[in-house]
Amino acid sequence: LTLRARDGGERLQLDARRPRRTLKNLFQEAGIPPWRRERLPLLYCGDELVWVPGLGVAAGWQAARGARGVVPEWRETS
Repeated sequence: LTLRARDGGERLQLDARRPRRTLKNLFQEAGIPPWRRERLPLLYCGDELVWVPGLGVAAGWQAARGARGVVPEWRETS
């Protein structure tokens, strides 16, 4: 697992029944301001984006219903 900064053009699929979408669109829908988006780390496993703060865990990495799982948490300091 690695944390990386945004490069631009990243896509994330939060729901297995829906297509992957750009982080820009997902951030806009979540109401995350542009200045904050650039400061958020992205969690990757190899080359696959698996988690984005404020958005969630990629569909392929979500624990099955009733199964144990881990959800990272990002806390910004002032």
